[in-house]
Amino acid sequence: MENCNGKKEPLVDIVMPCYNASGFIGEAIKSVIGQTYQNWNLWVVDDASTDDTVSVVREAMEQDPRIHLLTNYRNQGAARTRNRGLKNCRGEYVALLDSDDCWYEEKLECQVSLAQRSGADIVYCSYGMVDENGERRWNDFIVPETVSFRQMLSSSVISCSTALLRKQVINRFYFPEDCYHEDFAYWMILLKNGYKAVGDPKVLADYRVRKNSRASNKWTSAKGRWDIYRKVLKLPLYQSVGAFARYTVKGIRKYSKK
Repeated sequence: MENCNGKKEPLVDIVMPCYNASGFIGEAIKSVIGQTYQNWNLWVVDDASTDDTVSVVREAMEQDPRIHLLTNYRNQGAARTRNRGLKNCRGEYVALLDSDDCWYEEKLECQVSLAQRSGADIVYCSYGMVDENGERRWNDFIVPETVSFRQMLSSSVISCSTALLRKQVINRFYFPEDCYHEDFAYWMILLKNGYKAVGDPKVLADYRVRKNSRASNKWTSAKGRWDIYRKVLKLPLYQSVGAFARYTVKGIRKYSKK
């Protein structure tokens, strides 16, 4: 596909896992359809939802042939569901979007441009934080222009709904399926293996903070983070303690209300 200047746009595959997301997924899909960058395929992977999620997706499919639906016959969890979508990707880039988050219309255009200019393997961006009703109750999370393995130990600046990856990355690595916070573990594995990550400080997405989400359980989240330090990354105890302390302080600041 060519843009208005006659320049070929690389294909971007978008992976959206979902489970009982009928209240939000329609808005998420609309934010993809509304992108200024139009050469994309959207792979929605339903994890055996029991609500009307699939019906909402099928309705969107009738309006846009670039939307595709994969369904799990039994619940597989976020990592396996996301990995199933990744295995269907054929484009030069892969973007991730959770079913309760949304993109700003220029998100893909900005990130593909940044990836091409920088040669980065991973591109991420700043994001707004909204409640279940879409209201902004927290300060925007502004990301640095680069991040290293060491920096990510204490501050998770890459999130799924802001990430764009080169296809070569997912040819080698998928999300780990046996740990909590598999997304954080994934970014750390990639950075540890030398992949380059760059950020766009512009706010290009909205992250929805939900009361009953996995991230809302702070004790479980904290234990999951500790287990990644010790069991996945195999960090020594002293380094794990220091990183965990910094992660705790930054987490409190991140979720402070306006």
